[in-house]
Amino acid sequence: MEKSMRLNELRQLSPAQWEAICQRCGRCCYEKLDDGGTIYYTSAPCDRLDLQSCLCTVYEQRNTVRPDCMPLTVEVLKAGYLPADCPYVAGLEDYPAPQMDGGDEL
Repeated sequence: MEKSMRLNELRQLSPAQWEAICQRCGRCCYEKLDDGGTIYYTSAPCDRLDLQSCLCTVYEQRNTVRPDCMPLTVEVLKAGYLPADCPYVAGLEDYPAPQMDGGDEL
């Protein structure tokens, strides 16, 4: 799907519809490094991620408890912070998928 069309569709979603897209895999909760526009995922999970359930233990307050927790917005999607198979970005043309520390695409 054309990137701008998909992103416009996402902008129209209600908060409940937006949340329903998430598969609760927890991969977006791993620490990331931005090296001049290339995003790298690390193997270090956020200290608020429950590794058994893959859920944030402070989800409703995550941006207050952890100010560096990046709110998931359309702008974040455009920047390439989510794995390529994440339902929020799957199918987006020319999506700049993040890399793993070793250089493999996530």
